[in-house]
Amino acid sequence: MDVSVPHPWDTDRLGWLALAWFEGFGARTLRKLRTRCGDGVRAFSANRGTLISIGVSEFLADKFVEWRNRIEPEAFARRCDAEGIRFVLAGDEDFPAALAQSSDPPSVLFMRGGPLRLSRPIAVVGTRSMTPYGARATDRICRDLAVAGCEIVSGLALGIDAKAHASCLDVGGKTVAVLAGGCDVGAIYPRGNAVLAKRILDAGGTIMTEMPPGTESLKHLFLLRNRIIASLSLATIVVEAAESSGSLITAKIAIEENRDVFAVPGPITSEQSAGVNGLLKMGAIPCTGADDILRAFDLHAVSPDLRDVDISEAECGVLDVVAQPLHVDDIVRDLKHPAAEVTALLMTLVLKGLVEQQEGNVYGRTKAGIRASKLRDRTSSN
Repeated sequence: MDVSVPHPWDTDRLGWLALAWFEGFGARTLRKLRTRCGDGVRAFSANRGTLISIGVSEFLADKFVEWRNRIEPEAFARRCDAEGIRFVLAGDEDFPAALAQSSDPPSVLFMRGGPLRLSRPIAVVGTRSMTPYGARATDRICRDLAVAGCEIVSGLALGIDAKAHASCLDVGGKTVAVLAGGCDVGAIYPRGNAVLAKRILDAGGTIMTEMPPGTESLKHLFLLRNRIIASLSLATIVVEAAESSGSLITAKIAIEENRDVFAVPGPITSEQSAGVNGLLKMGAIPCTGADDILRAFDLHAVSPDLRDVDISEAECGVLDVVAQPLHVDDIVRDLKHPAAEVTALLMTLVLKGLVEQQEGNVYGRTKAGIRASKLRDRTSSN
């Protein structure tokens, strides 16, 4: 199994680890500290006045200073190492570009399992109270997507989430579980899916969260988890969801992040399909099988006998820039377009099989992308 080598625990990384461990600080506070202090050492040592100046309440600032005086960051590092957990900072090469370019990115990630090298991540979410219809639909869609080379992203919850992970694994696919709480063995939630979590890891998949080991999966953390699922994925499929389902929140976030949302139509008599059918009324793309997703992103273009592919002018510009592999930041700089727009174009090209994401948020043309560029050049010269 391919497992990434953890980053060395220097003082900068230890500082951010400790800050991420403090339960009162979230991603936004950590981003403000990074802007104000620069490195983890200064951020962890920030005085009360500095904390208050970036928006931390007086009560929380006092609580942090008291907590800081009695903990040892090295102890947190030893726990991560003992649990096989990688600590990934925004800016690290293995921090997903799609998350980094989202509107509310996590500042840190805790990961177990294989490296997070995704080419076609598709989120599949839905109700915990799965019906037999929902189980069959999820199984068929996820199996077909996995066979087509898509990675299935979900939340390891009971019902649709668990079915999505399992169906992907059944055909040898890769899947990513995003958790609300800690990703250590003792914090896996729900406990009934601990065996499924192990199966994901054994297959080279990834379990990830922005919460430190030991964090309980409290209700308010699921919203934070949902934004990672939606932002990490190229599209989100909602299979079954009641009108009050948290899956609808994931769909809403996906729309806000300029991702496509697909909805599997359900019986009008089923309470578990009320939310999904509502999404369809609001403009979600109907999904009756994996082919709907594959066609939407021209995934047939990855076949060896590629002859033609529909490429927009904006996508052509990206293809030209990545004739030689480039880091996403360099692509944004060369194109002089907003980062979110460039990221969306890269995702579309990845789904079309014309561009691949390499290690360290580097993107380059695939063989299909090279052929498509040559075909376009020949066509334009005639």
